[in-house]
Amino acid sequence: MKKPTKPTKSARSTRRSRVPVSPCQHAPSPSWTASGILSADVVKGKGGVEAVVVRLAPHYLVVITGGDKPSVSLACTHHGFVAEAFELNGQLEQVINHVRKQFPKLRVD
Repeated sequence: MKKPTKPTKSARSTRRSRVPVSPCQHAPSPSWTASGILSADVVKGKGGVEAVVVRLAPHYLVVITGGDKPSVSLACTHHGFVAEAFELNGQLEQVINHVRKQFPKLRVD
């Protein structure tokens, strides 16, 4: 299993490119600002985009991987989780539903 904090490099060469991030593209609320985003990297291979890595503040990371079974990883320093994101009512949807139920003030509809 892959570590949730870093996408693995494949045998083929990868090219990283910076993705500009603007608040209007991602703003879920008026209090959101782009200042907490340190970087957003796209990891490309011969088949296209393999992963997107977003580093938030000094200790937070979001990794989205593609392929046959896409996944989303959320990590804080060296702790986190990976959830597969390729089927309805799969791991990612179950995690989202759990968080929505346990923390109703964090819900986004």
